[in-house]
Amino acid sequence: MIFKRLLVNELASSAGGVFTVLFSVVVTIGLVTILGEAAGGDIDSRSVFELMAYSSFTNLPALLALSIFIAILMVMMRSWQDNEIPVWFSSGGLSLLSWIGPVMRFALPMIILVGVISVAVTPWAKDQIERTTQQFEQRDDVNRIAPGRFIETMGGRRIFFIEEVSDDGSHVENVFMSEQNGASEIIVWAASGEVKVTDKGDRYVVLRDGRRYDTSSDSDAAWRVTEFETYEIRIGTRAEQAYISRDVENMTFEQLWELGSPYAKAEMVWRLCWPLCAFNLALLAIPLSYTNPRAGRSLSLILAVLIFILYLNGISIAESWVKTQKVNWIAALVGLNGSVFLITALLFVRRVWLMRWLPLRISELPYKLMRRNRS
Repeated sequence: MIFKRLLVNELASSAGGVFTVLFSVVVTIGLVTILGEAAGGDIDSRSVFELMAYSSFTNLPALLALSIFIAILMVMMRSWQDNEIPVWFSSGGLSLLSWIGPVMRFALPMIILVGVISVAVTPWAKDQIERTTQQFEQRDDVNRIAPGRFIETMGGRRIFFIEEVSDDGSHVENVFMSEQNGASEIIVWAASGEVKVTDKGDRYVVLRDGRRYDTSSDSDAAWRVTEFETYEIRIGTRAEQAYISRDVENMTFEQLWELGSPYAKAEMVWRLCWPLCAFNLALLAIPLSYTNPRAGRSLSLILAVLIFILYLNGISIAESWVKTQKVNWIAALVGLNGSVFLITALLFVRRVWLMRWLPLRISELPYKLMRRNRS
């Protein structure tokens, strides 16, 4: 009982430290990326920390799985180097299998947390990121421009310049607009204008007392000038009404199951792989932790990171194969995670019952044959 409590406490402490370091690195990289997008005008600068929080949720399954793996590996390697495990083997009558119980006692709550985040929280966070981004892109052009400078909208096809804007943003003065429409170009100038919103949420800029200039490369006339007293320009619908997400990454698990498309099945494989990945890595860390007490731990940690990268690439490959309908999604899910589980079981057999991968007689057979040929 004391052994289990000490091991679980040490595992929890190590996992907390590992997760804090990994999470800090990922959040810092994400914050730099989001700040760069905000500086480029791709996202709203007021939503930087909101997007950073949502982005952190999308990375939690991988970070938690890696934290569990490294924490168990570090604690078990320290026990090997301090000769604690050999002492337990000799005095307590325990084997390496005895470590599965306390390790799973620590890891199972975190594995369940990984599953909940991967299946439910991550798609919600991705949906919020897309919603926030699209709402900024669908904001009306008048609210996005500032007086005294040129602003591109509609992917660069429309350019606004407003000399003065009222405090509430509803009235503008000296408006210039240039819009590219295929081969033709439209230039509009107006002395004043105002913003009008319909009951359905459609927004218009109503320009007054101005001129419209039309030109077309197919026309013989260079310009066509039209004077107007009132000119309305539709600038979009209300952002919260216009958002419709059709990305499978943002769908709930029930929606993916009902959709049943290859992309939906690939997304289900991606979400279900993470709790299974955390479970396999937690078990794999036990036999993988064996180290020579005289050797350092750096090589084992590097090997652990490489194993996690290979597992991550395996999940990505399985997802892409399901998308292209090369394999069934259940076969991909069971095949990948089942293979890792079999490798883990083989490592347990090697460490618990076998002193060598091959019996001594078989491993020495090539050398005996070489000696006979020489003689």
